[in-house]
Amino acid sequence: MEQLSLLTQEDVGAQTITTREGKIVDISEEQWHLPYSSRSSTINFNRLPTRPFKDALKHYVSYKARVTSTHAGLVVFDDVLREIIPHVNNICTNSPEKYLIDAFEKSINMAKKDHRLWALSRPIQWYIWSAQNHPELGFCKQYATQLKGMTIPSNPKGHNVRNADSKYGQLDPTLELPLIIDALKSDTSDSFKHLQQRAVMALSIAFGRNAANLTYLKESDLSKLSPFDKDDPCYVIKIPRIKKRQLNPRDDFVEEYLDPFFGKIIEDLILANKDVELVYNSRQYIKPNERPLFIKVKGNTYAKRSNSTDDIFNMMSSEISALSKSFVLRHKIISPLTGSLLNVSLRRFRYTLGSALASEGASMMELARILDHSDTGSVQCYYDTRSSIVAHLDKALASQFSEYVSLFKGNVINSDNEAINGDIDEKHLLFVDEYSPEKQTSIGVCGELEVCHLDPPFSCYLCPKFQPYRSADHEHVLSNLIEGREKRLKKYENARLGIQLDDVILAVSNVIKLCKEA
Repeated sequence: MEQLSLLTQEDVGAQTITTREGKIVDISEEQWHLPYSSRSSTINFNRLPTRPFKDALKHYVSYKARVTSTHAGLVVFDDVLREIIPHVNNICTNSPEKYLIDAFEKSINMAKKDHRLWALSRPIQWYIWSAQNHPELGFCKQYATQLKGMTIPSNPKGHNVRNADSKYGQLDPTLELPLIIDALKSDTSDSFKHLQQRAVMALSIAFGRNAANLTYLKESDLSKLSPFDKDDPCYVIKIPRIKKRQLNPRDDFVEEYLDPFFGKIIEDLILANKDVELVYNSRQYIKPNERPLFIKVKGNTYAKRSNSTDDIFNMMSSEISALSKSFVLRHKIISPLTGSLLNVSLRRFRYTLGSALASEGASMMELARILDHSDTGSVQCYYDTRSSIVAHLDKALASQFSEYVSLFKGNVINSDNEAINGDIDEKHLLFVDEYSPEKQTSIGVCGELEVCHLDPPFSCYLCPKFQPYRSADHEHVLSNLIEGREKRLKKYENARLGIQLDDVILAVSNVIKLCKEA
C-alpha cells in the first residue's frame, strides 16, 4: 500500500516522470515526448489557451501516465483537446471556473445531440480528478459532484457491422474479399514496399488484428514447425496482445497457425528484410528478435524522440494501414457494391473475420478468443447480423459482379483440337444436374497432365488448367449452382454453406462472359 501511495504521488517540481511501463519522460518543457511508438505521441501543451488550464491537464496526464499507462495519458490529452478546447478559446485567466463549466456544458449538450456522450468520458474524469486534487486551478467541487452523477454510456460497439456499411463495415465475403485474395495470388512483385503490402494484407485476412499489433511484430515471431517439408509447411506466428494490464506491448502473445500461402508471404518479407541494415546510435539491429517484421527504414520519429530504442525501426499504426490501402490502389481493386475503389482498413478485415466465423457457427467464447477480446461483449454484433451477411445472388447479379471478379483463369476453347488432353476421353468433363442426374452437359477438357486431385466439376471452373468449350451450356451450370445455393441456405440456415459455392458461381459467370465476347 505504501509503494502504491508513493507511485501515485506527484513531485510538483520534478523535471521528469517515470511512466507505469518504467520509461523516463522529460516534462520540463511544453512538449512531452511520450514513449508510445505506434502512433503520434508528442504532447504539445502550447495548444492549450491559458496557464491554469494547461497546468491542470499536465497534472492529470502525468498522473495517468504514471499510474495507468502511457497510452492513457496520450488519449486523455487528445480527448480534452478535441472535445473541450473548441469551447474555451475565450476563457478568462483570472476567473476560469465559470468559463470552464460553460465549456463543459456546451460540449455535453453537443454530445447529447449527436448521441456521442461516450466521447466525453475521459474529459469528465479529468474534471472530477482535478476538482479533488487541484481546485485552485479553476475546478468546482460542486460541479464535479454533478458530473459524477451523470450516466456516461460506453463507446457503442459494432455500429458499422450491424449496419453492414458498404464503406466501413465488413467486406462482402462473396464479392469483395475474393478480389483481394485473387490480387494477392497474382502479385509477383519483389519490390520491398510491395512485399510489405502483401504481408499486411495476409495477416489482416488471416487474423483481423489491429494495426498496433502488427507494428510490434518481430522477425523472430514467425516460426516454421516443419522447415524441411516443402510440400506441406506448417507456420506459426506469435502475435503481441497489447492489453491494458501489460507493461510492455510484447509482454504477452497469442500463437496462431498461419495458412501456408500466407506464411510464405511473411517468409518472403523476412528474407527481403535481410537486405536492410538497421543501425541507430552505433547500435546494430541484427538478431531476428531485435528487428521488426515491418521495417520503417528511416526510423520512427516518436521512438527517437522518446529514446525508445527497441522500437526505433517500428512502423506506426497509420503506416500499416496505409500499406493496405496502397495494395488496393496498386491493383486497382474496384468494389462491385460501390463501383469505386475498394475502401480497406484493418478494422474492416477484423469485422470480416468476425462475421465469417459467426456465420460458420463459432461460439461467442471462441470468437472472442480468436479476435483477442477480453470478454464476449464485443462480439455480440457479429451474431446479430448473421442472417444478413450472405448476398442474394441470381444470374443477373452474378453476371454484373463478374465484371469485377475474375476468378476463371483457364482458356476457353472451340474444340478438342485446341485443348491439352483433347484426345484423352477421361479428361473430358461433364456437369451432372444435381436434381436431375439424367441431364448431363459436356463443359470442357481438363488440361492437367498428372492425376487431378480436385473435385470436378465445380472446382474445375476455378482451376487455371480447365479448358471450357465455348459452345457448352454454361448457362445451365450457372442456373443449377444458384438454385443449389438457395436450397442449401433455406435447408441448413448456415451462411457458410451458401458462400462455399459463390466463387464457383462467379467463375462460371466469367466463362459465360468470355464465351459471349467471341
